[in-house]
Amino acid sequence: MQATPENRACLEWACRVVYGIDAEAEIYARRDGALVLDDLFRIDPANSPTDASIAALAQMMKLHLGGASFGELRGDLIGSGVGEQFADRVHDHLVDVSVEEWAGLRGRIRWYRDDTACTESASTAEQGDT
Repeated sequence: MQATPENRACLEWACRVVYGIDAEAEIYARRDGALVLDDLFRIDPANSPTDASIAALAQMMKLHLGGASFGELRGDLIGSGVGEQFADRVHDHLVDVSVEEWAGLRGRIRWYRDDTACTESASTAEQGDT
């Protein structure tokens, strides 16, 4: 299954936050959802608390971009059973994201959208005199 541009950008951004990856470092979320940073790796929320944090943060970011309020997201996290302390940490992080950083995330979504665009390949058939 191919990840959406929103999923890819949010996953990349959440990974940067949780692992403390510098904004200048190259990281890329592939179309299949795997991440590339020096080596290829996959987020496995079922087997890693860190990966579960990345997945939850990425999903909350995506839902916020879709219009959900920070309070709604906190409530949804608590309702999912992750615990109030974890929900508070995600909430506090999202609230602290600047307008410029949200704009940067939207820009990265556009970048990933361009990455998935279908382009018509140019014809290689010879035309006219050569």
